Order: sequence, then C-alpha cells, then structure tokens
Amino acid sequence: MERGLRVTVDRSTWPTPPALPAYPPAFGTSPTEWDLSIPALLLTIGYLTTPSYASGVSLSEFWAWVRYLHAVAEDPDLRLTKAFFELDPHQKTILSDDFGMGVPIYWLMGKLNIATIADGRYFIDRIAASVGAVSAKPKKRGPGKSPDFVARDVNGIWHIIECKGTQTSGGYREAQLGSSGPPATGAIAQKRTIQFPPGHSGQRLASGLYIGVEGSAHASGLHIIDPPAADDFKVTEDQMVFADDAIARAVGARSLRLAGFPEASSALSAPTGRYPNSRPSQGRQEEMRRETVAAKRARAEEELRTRSDRERFSSRGEIYRGRKAEIALPAPVWIGRRSASSIIVRYGMGVKFLDELRGRPLSDDLIQEAIPAFRDLQPGTTLDSDARGARLRIGQSFIADIDFRR
Repeated sequence: MERGLRVTVDRSTWPTPPALPAYPPAFGTSPTEWDLSIPALLLTIGYLTTPSYASGVSLSEFWAWVRYLHAVAEDPDLRLTKAFFELDPHQKTILSDDFGMGVPIYWLMGKLNIATIADGRYFIDRIAASVGAVSAKPKKRGPGKSPDFVARDVNGIWHIIECKGTQTSGGYREAQLGSSGPPATGAIAQKRTIQFPPGHSGQRLASGLYIGVEGSAHASGLHIIDPPAADDFKVTEDQMVFADDAIARAVGARSLRLAGFPEASSALSAPTGRYPNSRPSQGRQEEMRRETVAAKRARAEEELRTRSDRERFSSRGEIYRGRKAEIALPAPVWIGRRSASSIIVRYGMGVKFLDELRGRPLSDDLIQEAIPAFRDLQPGTTLDSDARGARLRIGQSFIADIDFRR
C-alpha cells in the first residue's frame, strides 16, 4: 500500500560552505520521487500525535487508523479522496496538520537517522525546570510558538523541525513556510526558538506539505527549507545532559502511554509535580506539590506492578507488554491484490524496560543515568513495511505494529 510523493528541498536556503549546517548528502538532488508506505505513515501519525505529557484519556494512538485509512485515494501518488477533501474546514485543518507532521517526519527519520524525537514545547518546559530557568511560556501559534519537534540522531546531533500542512494550494504552503523578514513569519519564525551549542547542533528545518485531491491536476508535494537560525531559547554546553534527559523522558512517556501505561507515563514526563515544568516552592504550594508527587508515585508503581494484566507478545525475540486492538474497517481496503476487512494494531513496551522502570518510576534524577534501559532507546527509530502491514520500533524498548486481516 504505497503512494508516490514528490519531495523538493531548497538547497539555496542552506549556508554557503564551510558555514554550518552543511547540506545533508542524504537529501540528494531535488526534486526526488519518494514511495511512502501508507501503513507506516499512519503509524507515524499515531505516534507523533500522542502527547509526551497529558492528563486524562487520549485517543490519538488509534485516531490515525480509524480516521485516515480511507482518506487516501487509489491514485498511484499520495492524494485524498474527494469525500475527505470536502470535509468541514475544521476537520480538514486537523487532517492537514496530522499529515503535515507525519509525512516529513517519516521522510526525515530515514534521511537523518533520527533516534529519538520530542515535542518542542515539552522539551523547553523540562529543561527550564531542570536548570531552574524561568522561560517564557511558548505560544500556541505565531513567532513565539515552540517548534513542533526536537530530534536527536544516532550520532547525538540535534535537529529542530517545524511542520506545516495544507490542502488549499501550493501558494498557501509557501505562505505557511513564511519568510525571513524582518520580521520573520510562518514556520521560519517558529522553528527559530531553540539553539544548541556548536558540536551538537544539526539541521533546523521547516517543512510544508501540500495534499492534493483525486482527479485534480495539482499533485501533492513536500517542500523542505533550512532558513537562518536565532537564539530565543539557548541550551548551553553544560545543559546538554538535561537535553538528553528531556528527550529520553519524552520518548519513554509517549511510548508508555501508547502501550497502556498512562500513570507511569505521567510520572515519567512530569516527575516533580503536576506539570513538566513543576519545581520546588515554599509553604502550602510546596506541600501540595509533594502530595501530588507522592500520589503519582503510588499510582505509577501500582500500574507497573500489575503489568501482567497487559497483552503479552513477542517480536524479534523480545517480549513486550502492552495493548492490542482489532478494528473492523467500515469498508474493505486493498493492499496490492489482497483485500482486508480489519486491522490489528499493537503497542508494547519491552519487559526489560518495564522491570527497570518499576524500581524508580518517578526519579527526578537524570533518567538516562538512573535507569540504564533508557540507553536502549538511542539506537534509533525505525520504520518498515511489507504486504501485511508496518512496524515502528524504538531500539528494543518499544514497538508499534499493524497487520491487515481478511
């Protein structure tokens, strides 16, 4: 179940050598035609739209499958069906945002060898709390908005990624990407929020996805640029250990939530209070914070203690505990010459990871040093697919997969 997509990268937006960042050789020449797996894309959307930190119930993990599996047209290239293209404007915006994140991150995972990825807003909050900094609360939109994602590759280099998606037109996509100004606008302004020290800083990308509709003369396309950087939120050399801690917590918490461990996820993502940026205070406020921490610790420990209630399954010789759901499709889908009437989605955490986490689920120490299992996340995030479905893995600690059934 593959679809073609044209990817263009504006190499002229990169600095002239020897200035950094250098244009990634893996990006190749532009434009290129990319064959993307729709099951792998939807796994990516489900993963990215599940928050690292959240209270209450989240349906993000199954949203992509229930909502979008029938949104993709039968054309050989990536397009939406007319029914989904004609949705209410609010629903169209959600679809554009979800695809606008999922498609470029899927492409970049392979091109930049991304190991771990975190929401930009969570990343800023956790580092600020760790170093005792007072940072301005990132806005939800506009130039003060945090970038969508902060990613670290397998070599320990950090990348900033801002994503946009639209069904309106290629021209509107260019407006979303924005300009350097002054003042800077659009994705160019938003992805300038975080700066890493020399030796750690990689690509600072803004991506725009235009999604076409079946039967239209205008095909879908992904466009990527690398505008100049700024320094609204600086991570200094001596703070890089806290950056490692923040992204490890983000990835671990998101994976735990997907696998059906929401209390452990909450304790991991916000170990010092109700929110990721909670910190010690004084008086009654400090007393309430301590009570919150104690309650979260108790719930997380109980959830991890009873993890045998979760689905047990294996993959590549590793044992996982998590969730499995079979979803009956409202209409069959064709995978090549094969028809499928339902799908089975599984999310699992490695039992080795869960065993180690159980001992210190609410540790506010540097998590990658306190719990060795977090180092198993670093080998990287991989996506693969075949005629039966797709799989997303983060090291040996987390797996998400989908299988199509007749």
